[in-house]
Amino acid sequence: MTTATHEDSTGASQPVHTSSNPAVGTYDEAVAHVGRRSPTYVADVPVGEGSVAMFCAMIEDANPIYWDRELAQQIFGGPVAPPALVQGTVLPLPWRPDGARSQNLAVFQVPLPGRTLINVSTDAVYHRPFFAGEVISYHDEVVDISPERTTRLGTGHFVTTVFRYVDAEGRPIADIENVMFRFGEADR
Repeated sequence: MTTATHEDSTGASQPVHTSSNPAVGTYDEAVAHVGRRSPTYVADVPVGEGSVAMFCAMIEDANPIYWDRELAQQIFGGPVAPPALVQGTVLPLPWRPDGARSQNLAVFQVPLPGRTLINVSTDAVYHRPFFAGEVISYHDEVVDISPERTTRLGTGHFVTTVFRYVDAEGRPIADIENVMFRFGEADR
C-alpha cells in the first residue's frame, strides 16, 4: 500500500492522513497540534446553479430564492446557494486528468490512540450568503483536544476543529465547528 504525501510549508514531504488512516500517537503528542491548521484548499470549480438545484431537489427545499432567479436577484443581488451546501462546494473532484488532489485535513493529522472517529456535534455560523459563480476556499484548525474520556462507545478523546470558509477575496462566508470523538485500541 502506498502512502500519499504532500509538501508542507517548508517543502518537506509529509504523509497524508485521512479518516480511514488517521495519525496515531499519544495525547501529549496530540496536544502539540492545538492551533495547527491545514493548508488552504480552493474549490476545483465555482459554485454551480445546477449543484444548487440538485441539492435543493434532493432535500426537497422549496424555498423560492433557490428556484426563482429573479427573486434571488431582487433580494440578494444574484443566485444564492443554501448555507448547508458550503461544505460540499469545496470537496475535491474524485478524479481529474492530471490526478485527483488529496486534502490533508488538520483533524486527521492529530496523533492519538485509536483509529475510530465519530462526529459528535457540528455548529455553524454563516457570515453572509454565498452565490453561484463564487469560488470558495477553506482550511481547518484544531482548537481543542480533551483529556482521555470514557463513553459508551469506548475510551478516547474529543477533538474540536473549526473549518473556515472564505470567498476569493478572503472574506468570511462560514465558520463550522466540528467535534469528533476518537477512540479505539491504543495502537501505534
